[in-house]
Amino acid sequence: MERRDFVKKLSLGSAAAIIGADIVFGASMPEEYIPLGVQDPDPFKLFSKDNEMVVLNNKPWNIEAKAHLLDDKITPNKYMFIRNNGLIPENIDASKWTLTIDGESVKERKTYTLKELKTKFKHYTYQLTLECGGNGRSEFNPPAKGNQWTVGAVSCAEWTGVRL
Repeated sequence: MERRDFVKKLSLGSAAAIIGADIVFGASMPEEYIPLGVQDPDPFKLFSKDNEMVVLNNKPWNIEAKAHLLDDKITPNKYMFIRNNGLIPENIDASKWTLTIDGESVKERKTYTLKELKTKFKHYTYQLTLECGGNGRSEFNPPAKGNQWTVGAVSCAEWTGVRL
């Protein structure tokens, strides 16, 4: 018996025993299927990150770079920190994204689709630094609540977009 088959059957059997019922269609699940409950999400595969990155939290994902990974003039994507306040949406449909310009000093409310932003306006590229406000939190005295970021919640990248 293959390891995956063993893990699948063991997990299905355990789940069935815990809830006191058979797993519906358990026998017809594909061989390569591993139930979500026994999967270990690998952030390095999920986000294409280097395995030297440091995972501070996985719900939500917060990942920082070790200091020696930040020596490049432009931070490679695999070394860019990840900072989330909430869970990452599972179904992302960029064709439905819009940007609305509105507020008390706006004379005329405007809404643009992502496609319009990409096609109707001139694009500009800037090299900019992005840093989490909690970067260095592990050194705060008195200690602060939250993820204990060291110095890796900073990156310098080239950002391309439209001027707003």
